[in-house]
Amino acid sequence: MLDEKLLQERLAQFNPEPLVEINETKTKEDIESYVNKDDENNIDLAKTNFLDVLNSEDIKKSCESIIRKYGVGTCGPRAFYGTTDVHLELEERIAEFMCMEEAIVYSYGFVAISSSIAAYCKRKDIVFVDKEANFPIQQGLTAARSNVVYFDHNDPDSFRKEAQKVAEKEKNKKPARKFLIVEGVSWKTGKVLPLEEFLRVAEEFKMRVFLEETYSVGIFGDHGRGLTEHFDIDPTRIDMIIATLESAIGSIGGFCAGSQTAIEHQRLSGSGYIFSASLPTYLVQACLESLKVMGEKPKQLRALAEEFHDFLKETCKFKVISDSQSAFKVFTVTDEDRRVETETKIWEFCKENKVHFLRNDVGLVVNLNVALRDDKQRLEKVYDVLKRAATL
Repeated sequence: MLDEKLLQERLAQFNPEPLVEINETKTKEDIESYVNKDDENNIDLAKTNFLDVLNSEDIKKSCESIIRKYGVGTCGPRAFYGTTDVHLELEERIAEFMCMEEAIVYSYGFVAISSSIAAYCKRKDIVFVDKEANFPIQQGLTAARSNVVYFDHNDPDSFRKEAQKVAEKEKNKKPARKFLIVEGVSWKTGKVLPLEEFLRVAEEFKMRVFLEETYSVGIFGDHGRGLTEHFDIDPTRIDMIIATLESAIGSIGGFCAGSQTAIEHQRLSGSGYIFSASLPTYLVQACLESLKVMGEKPKQLRALAEEFHDFLKETCKFKVISDSQSAFKVFTVTDEDRRVETETKIWEFCKENKVHFLRNDVGLVVNLNVALRDDKQRLEKVYDVLKRAATL
C-alpha cells in the first residue's frame, strides 16, 4: 500500500505536457460573449430562454440530485449502456405531452432534426421544403440525397403549384414517395406556418408530413403543445413532430414524436441516435422538470410577445418580420439602402446600454423571456433603450 505522504509528494511533482498547445493570442474572429454575468444590469435577450427555466433553482437542485445518483453521463449510446429509467420516462412524457403514440430522444437537437429526416427520406423520394428551411433540415436532406422541391416561404399556394407540377410529370409513371418538411415557426424570420392550409395540400397529394417545432413547442397552444394545439388540429394528421429541447424546454438534445411504427424505425435507422452517447441524465431530468412547471407560461409569453410586437412596430417604427405571437422576434429598419449599417448601429448602441440580442441575415433578433412580464423595471429598460436606438 502506497504511503500517503509519498503519494502527495508524487502528485505535487506531476506536471504532464499539454495534449494541445494553447495559443493565448486573441483575434477578431474569437467568439464574442454577449453578456457579462457578473453585471446584474445586463439584460440577456440573446438566449432562447423563453420560459425562464434556466434560472429555476428548483430545476437546478433536481438536476444535482440526479448527478449524485447517475453521474454526469452514461458514456454509451442508447442501445449500449446508455439508457436509464429517466430517459424512458422523458420519452413517455413527451409522447403524452405531444398527444402522440411514442417519442424518441436524441442527445443533440441539430442531430434530432437531421437524423430523423435521413432515416426516412431516401434517394428516389421527393421532398417538398420551404426555401428558408433551417440548416439542420438542409443537412438531413443532404444525407438523404432525396429529390428536393422548394416552395416560397410559408406560402401554401406556391407549395400547391410545385406539388401539381410533380403530379403532372408522374401521370404515366409509378409515383414516388412524397414528403413535406416544414417549420412551425421559421428559425430565420419568426413567421408562423399556416399549418391547416399546408396539411390540406399534403393530404390531397398523399404526402407524409414532418413538422419541425423548436420555436413553437412550449410557446404556442394553451399548454405549450405547439401549432397542433394552437390551431386545434389533430396531431395524428402529422407523421412526425420534431424539435430541439434547447429553446423553451431549456436543456440540450431533441425529440421526435409520432406513431409507434415511425419512432421504432429510428431506433435502428437514426444515425444520431445509434452512434451518439445518450443525453446525460441530469439534462434529461431538466426536461422533465421543465414540462412539469410549464403551466400558464405559454399564454403569458404570447401576451408579452404581442405587446413587444406592437412596441417595435408602433413606437419604434421598426419593420417587424416575425409573427405577433412569436417569442422569436425578427425586426429591421425601413431604410433598405442602409439596412446593414443602421442595424449595426442599433445593435451596438443597445449592447453599450446593456441590452443584448442577436443579428441574422434578415435583421435583428430578440428572444423574449417570460420573466420580463413580471419584472416591469427591466422591461421598461428594454423599451427605453430600443426607443432611443430607433432614432439612430
